[in-house]
Amino acid sequence: MHVVVIGAGIVGLLTALELDRRGHRVEIRSTGVADGATHAAAGMLAAAAEMQVGQGPLWHIMREAADAHRELAAALPQLAPITAREAGYRDDPTLVVARDHADLRSLQDLLRHQRAVGAQVQELTAREARRHEAALARHVAGAVRIAQDHQVDPRRLAAAARRILEERGVPVRIGRIDTLAGIEADRIVLAAGLGVPGIDGPHRGLDLRLRPVRGDILRLRVPGTLLMPGEEHLLSGTVRAIVRGRPVYLVPRDDRGIVLGATSREDALEGPSTGGVLQLLQDAAEILPAVRETELVEILARDRPGTPDDLPLLGPVPGAERIIVSTGYHRHGILLSAWAARRTADHLEGAADALPAAVRPERFTKEPA
Repeated sequence: MHVVVIGAGIVGLLTALELDRRGHRVEIRSTGVADGATHAAAGMLAAAAEMQVGQGPLWHIMREAADAHRELAAALPQLAPITAREAGYRDDPTLVVARDHADLRSLQDLLRHQRAVGAQVQELTAREARRHEAALARHVAGAVRIAQDHQVDPRRLAAAARRILEERGVPVRIGRIDTLAGIEADRIVLAAGLGVPGIDGPHRGLDLRLRPVRGDILRLRVPGTLLMPGEEHLLSGTVRAIVRGRPVYLVPRDDRGIVLGATSREDALEGPSTGGVLQLLQDAAEILPAVRETELVEILARDRPGTPDDLPLLGPVPGAERIIVSTGYHRHGILLSAWAARRTADHLEGAADALPAAVRPERFTKEPA
């Protein structure tokens, strides 16, 4: 098929890559490449750690999505002279830390839910947690270790995907997209995030219920003076934490960087929130005191496309099946990107069970009277 993918965030790039791998003729059209939510994201592939009570089918989708990323990481060297690590993948475990005993009770409640649905998690004492991450504060109350949750650097993965696409002859056309009229293709995949409702086409007959959910995110750098001889980083893997009921995470990068985030807000501020940035730094320092001695490199805020039920919008437009909606990935955009790419390609190739009913894009649209 000839498929036009509109949008070049991580979902659009990986969808185009998957379709090209399967032999379809693909082109990308976008206003930019990986410069929105993908550029800001931390890239935690944390199906278990991201689990919440009452999220319905999202857990099963996230678990499949984490596996899809592992398979993509293994396949990348077959597509280009690049290793999974060079594309940003790190197979480090995740440690979820409780700041005090009230936070530990919340963490233990989540632990029981995780185990009930089959997640592989290990409860640790505070002393055991510090054996895994020696830089943790002495006062932490306990932790949970999740070996299966890993991470990817979205900027490096997006750059690798774009390079592979260009080497394989997939054109990336940059420019404003106002309408689907005049786009000649067998299928059009709308992967433009919050920009999807602003493009004229049959999908505008659906009530997509997209809303911007903003997250503040910081990037820090660990100076060499903080490290002991032989140490490469303060952290060996991702550290997530509950600090007086608030979530915070610290994700290590290969360049001695740390990605610190992330707030979740729906307000009128277009850029980073002063209060949000202050709270992130204070909470991070409660868990990793050495944060106070790191270099502050970058502060960002980006909008993520949220939906009322936190599930993505993925599937054909009823009555205009040539158009495939692929948006609404909210804070799970990086995790769900490889899953979305695979499921979209399966659907285009006729797989009857490719798309769960729970993610159909028409689910919020009322039938006409």
